Parts: sequence; structure tokens; C-alpha cells
Amino acid sequence: MISRHEVLISLYGAWRLFIRDPRGIEWFDDSIDGYWKSFFCALVILPGYIIWVALGSGELYQDVGFFRIASVELIAYVISWVAWPLVMTYIAPAIDRDDQYIRYIVAFNWSAAIQIVLYLFVLFLGVVVKVPAGFAAFFAFFVLIVVLVYHWYILRIALEATPGGAVGLVIGELVLGQFIRGMSQGMLH
Repeated sequence: MISRHEVLISLYGAWRLFIRDPRGIEWFDDSIDGYWKSFFCALVILPGYIIWVALGSGELYQDVGFFRIASVELIAYVISWVAWPLVMTYIAPAIDRDDQYIRYIVAFNWSAAIQIVLYLFVLFLGVVVKVPAGFAAFFAFFVLIVVLVYHWYILRIALEATPGGAVGLVIGELVLGQFIRGMSQGMLH
């Protein structure tokens, strides 16, 4: 089991990487045990994800039962947490980065905590503050760019990917995530 101290240290490491401190990587446990514990972040951010889905997808869920919504979203959530690490088990050796794979996935998983905070802030602006739609869309796009650059930085530091290789991997993860999201939304229509 993961301790509160380990969670806080990992979240701190994710924050340090977010503010572009390459030493943030030193805060992660990059052992096999740390790899499996990094998936605990899925439980840490689950309340935020539930809020994001509930408030951000209002019209999508009209005329859909609660059990169906909960089932589809839970399955999509689990798939989204395991799909990219699984894909990377094939990509990392192919690009000669299998020694950095665990360190990268640990950092990537914990970075989800920073990302959910950013997405919830966008949701807060749109739903609670009710900023104009154009501003909300612009800010959502800005946050997406920040998240993609954050992932690029994690790839550069943790996986030691080349700049161009990191761009390709960021795009690959984005496409995979959009595919999973699209499939889940398609099941709710």
C-alpha cells in the first residue's frame, strides 16, 4: 500500500516538473514498486474526474440512465489509465528507452494530478463564473497547450526522448486519449 507521505512526495515531484525543474524527477520512486504505486494517482484524482464529467458533459448525458453513464465512464477511466502505459511498453524498447520506461510512466501517472486541477479550473470558469463562451474556449485551448507542453517536458526529462520524438509521443498519447473519449461518448448516445 502507498503511504500519504509517498503520495505527497510524488505530487510534489509532478509539481516541480510542471514548473520546469528537471530535478522534480528525483522525487519519484522509479522502482517496480513505485511504478505500480503511481497508478494510485487514479484514485487520488477520481473525485476531480467525477466533477469534470458531471459538470462538463451535461447535454451529452440527457436521456441516459445513471447506471449506463457510470459504467461507461468508469470503464473509459480505467482504459485511459492503462492504455498509454501499455502502448509505451512497446514503444520504449523500440526507441531504445526501455531503461527509462518505469521512470517515465511514474512521472506521467503523477502528472495527471496537475492536469486535473487545470481542467477543473477551466470548468470552474465556464460553469461557475460563466465567462463568455469565446473566452472559455480560448482558455480551454490554452490549458490544452500547457498540458501538452507539460507532457513533452516529462518525456524529455524522464524518458530522455529527443525533442522531435517527444512531440510524436505527445501527439500519439493525445490521439489515443481522444479515441478512448470518443468511443465512450459514442456509447452514451
